[in-house]
Amino acid sequence: MITTSTRTSLLSRLSIVALLSFLTAFNVKAQQIEILIVGSAHGNTNPDDFYRPVIDKLKNYKPDMVFGEYLSPEDQRAAIAAGHLSSKSINKKMDFLQGRDPKGAAKKVNTAKAYEALNKFAYHHKTRMELARSLYLNHDRGNAEYQFWVLEQQMQNKFEKSEQAYFEKLFGGADTLRKVGLIRKNSEYQRIFFPLVYELGHDRIYAADCQKYEAAWNEATNKAIAKRDAMNAAAKADSTSKEAAAVKAINKYVAEASERMKGIDYTDYVFLNSALYAELDEHVNFLGGPRFFAEPGFITEEVKQMLYWWEKRNQGICENIIRQAKEKGASKVIVAVGSSHRKGMEEIFAKMPDVKLVNYNDLP
Repeated sequence: MITTSTRTSLLSRLSIVALLSFLTAFNVKAQQIEILIVGSAHGNTNPDDFYRPVIDKLKNYKPDMVFGEYLSPEDQRAAIAAGHLSSKSINKKMDFLQGRDPKGAAKKVNTAKAYEALNKFAYHHKTRMELARSLYLNHDRGNAEYQFWVLEQQMQNKFEKSEQAYFEKLFGGADTLRKVGLIRKNSEYQRIFFPLVYELGHDRIYAADCQKYEAAWNEATNKAIAKRDAMNAAAKADSTSKEAAAVKAINKYVAEASERMKGIDYTDYVFLNSALYAELDEHVNFLGGPRFFAEPGFITEEVKQMLYWWEKRNQGICENIIRQAKEKGASKVIVAVGSSHRKGMEEIFAKMPDVKLVNYNDLP
């Protein structure tokens, strides 16, 4: 027999279960993430005032996090161990930093305490210098470069004599940092995204890149290039061949695309984030791309392999972003990536129910 107290207890438990289910459903809905992918140029040589409207537009979006096309420390270590193409360059920069001050470079920096100190008082210049060096030596390249930017662009003119001397001891000065590549003066980060992070009051940039598939991508690309060269040779040898027909179709498209590009500033971030750019980039990045798959003489299978590994990388980048955004409870994030990634990443994110996409060109 069910007593009144038992019935009341049971109803209470059911109510709690129902409430928890509601809160869980609400929390899932509340965790929807708004993502703005900014297709970017890796070389940005225009004057600063050219990029100021880009920075202001992104700043007004008020993101909770800014991601860059950097590897996490763990992933960079793995990439270097696997012989990633950038390994020699990164190791050379590490050797430079260690060689300037071997004893100091060997000392362990408490990164969390350094960030805490700088968040309380931004003018602990020596702390920032040591943090920048430590971040790079511990494979946090993105945040090391950000701290070098802060030191050069925001803090150097405030250094005391002893701080300037310490800066030169550790790094040889800003010109030396540029010479060795620790400051990349025309990168999208130096010109747009580091100023953005700083003006937002954020203390770091987040790593999004994925290089697990680099070897397979390089192999597929090399095979496709070799087949493309063979296709061109066959077309030249026989103007009636299927390869010649494919090359003719490609040349026709290139001529038409050149006409469409007249009057367009290809360095403009509006263009870099447009449908036209995505179309033209697909042609350039993938040796013609899917547009020519119907041509019997085209290198269809080889290009499909390139696309497969490119999508795998994009998928990895998207997963890195989602994971970190959820961990931080972010509702709006900006992602800086090379323009070749934007379209593919948007297609991946569009399939995720907890993601809302925002296009750069739709911002006010």
